Amino acid sequence: MKRLFPTLATLLALAPPALAQGLELPQALQTLPRTLDWKSADLNYESAVRQLEAAQAALGFKLSGGADYSLRESSGSNLILSSTASIGLLPWSSSADAVRSAERALERAALTRRDARNNLWITLHTQYFNLRQAQADLAVAQATLALRERQLQIVSAQNQAGAATLSELLAAQQNLDTARSGLVSAQGALELARLSLSNTLGQNPQQLGSPSTPPEEPSLPAESLEALLQRALESRSDVLRALLQLREAEENLASAERDRWIPNASVSAGYSSSGNSLSAGLNFKSGVASVSAAVPLVQGTGGSPAQGYNLGLSLSVPLFDPVSDSRIHTAHTALQAARQALETARKAAELDVRQKYQGLQTAKAAIAAARAGLNAANQNLRTAQARLQAGTGTALDVQSAQLGLFQAQRNLEAALIQAQLAALALQNALGTNLTASLGGNR
Repeated sequence: MKRLFPTLATLLALAPPALAQGLELPQALQTLPRTLDWKSADLNYESAVRQLEAAQAALGFKLSGGADYSLRESSGSNLILSSTASIGLLPWSSSADAVRSAERALERAALTRRDARNNLWITLHTQYFNLRQAQADLAVAQATLALRERQLQIVSAQNQAGAATLSELLAAQQNLDTARSGLVSAQGALELARLSLSNTLGQNPQQLGSPSTPPEEPSLPAESLEALLQRALESRSDVLRALLQLREAEENLASAERDRWIPNASVSAGYSSSGNSLSAGLNFKSGVASVSAAVPLVQGTGGSPAQGYNLGLSLSVPLFDPVSDSRIHTAHTALQAARQALETARKAAELDVRQKYQGLQTAKAAIAAARAGLNAANQNLRTAQARLQAGTGTALDVQSAQLGLFQAQRNLEAALIQAQLAALALQNALGTNLTASLGGNR
């Protein structure tokens, strides 16, 4: 009898017709930028970009114009046009603080976007291989049902011939019922897996192709575990967010101390002649410098104001300010909390990387065990075929061995999938940008 060596391609060929057309994994990944979740992450990032642009615009040069009209019985009407230009000049101006805050918000938005994209990348891999596994499980369920039907036929014939008991017949019938239940369950799992992948890709489930890209066995990273831990501390989003929070707490403390100890001082200088005036000023507290000019278009009979230069200086020193002191104490507490949060994030990152690294090692060991099971299943099939040719075995034994080979092939692919997903989880834990090939570094 001709030897039979079924492969996983044979299993997938038994999939429903709706999945007959192939869908390669790289092709599916290329559709991610068009998904709603990807676009939503981009919009959140773009919102942070716009907020930074607005803060930078507020820090820059500003110009305003105005008019002042008055009518007095004694002097008649007056109309003065004026304009004022201002700019945040000193580094502790409120506008400069707003820019630094917006920059930190943009960094957080970039980290959030990278996390969202990485999660989409891993989700798509998981759903893609889940669909592939569901197809293999359906094929195994169909082969199991065929075997149980054949076994029931044989036991029924033996029972009629008096060679099999009623208990054996009932057991065979029960096995057939279990196989039918397993087939229904496999069909439902396949439908759910197809719906999950199609929802992520935004496609019609009935038009979704059959996943044709097999999993690949990953390798362990070339770096040592200590090097991986260091890379994670430099790249992970949670650690970087904690660093941003620490920077923000430090700047909030510095801002509170400036508000407490920098005096509310301003200096101004001006010149006026024939109703025209030009003045300039600098407020040390706010850090804003301004220049103003006024020109009279209509001037009453009251006479022109005095002309000449003027110089002004005002100073207010806070001697007792419990509100500002309380803000400083609150900022100190927030700074200590931010330092502790950073330390907690670093410890959690190290633990996560160690767990993901161990998970990959365990998954790779499972591949070796699955390969050993596949070799044993191949040997069982060859033995069953040889016994059939020698007349010491039955076709049912060969069919049973073929089912065992189906299951062993399915188990090997499941082990490869788990290892590939474990490798992705490790790279994600290290802070790697998984979607760089799709423009994920923008």
